[in-house]
Amino acid sequence: MNSNFFIGVFLFAGFALLVSSGVSFAGQKDSSIEISSDSKSAKGPGWVHLRPKIKNLKGPLKFNWSFGDGEESAEMLPQPHYYASGRYTVVLEVVDKTGKRHSASISIDAASQGG
Repeated sequence: MNSNFFIGVFLFAGFALLVSSGVSFAGQKDSSIEISSDSKSAKGPGWVHLRPKIKNLKGPLKFNWSFGDGEESAEMLPQPHYYASGRYTVVLEVVDKTGKRHSASISIDAASQGG
């Protein structure tokens, strides 16, 4: 994968998009995963780029993204995901070489600015 992977936001005016993160992990000492997004706040609805931040996990790794709207992906770097107006919880579960599960989540709030 290209190390210069572009991360950007493509959003439409008239909505607010807020992203907050929460991390939980299990398994190896000093191991963790987090979800990184391209923006902490912006206008939406729109496209959000999500990517994992992984520390000290034994590979090969298996990924399962749940985008909070019924859509899922098994890609390490999923395609940008479109969020309509609403609140969503994105969950990433990573299974390491030993079979241990590690998870992280973020909240996405794409709400109308007018109300």
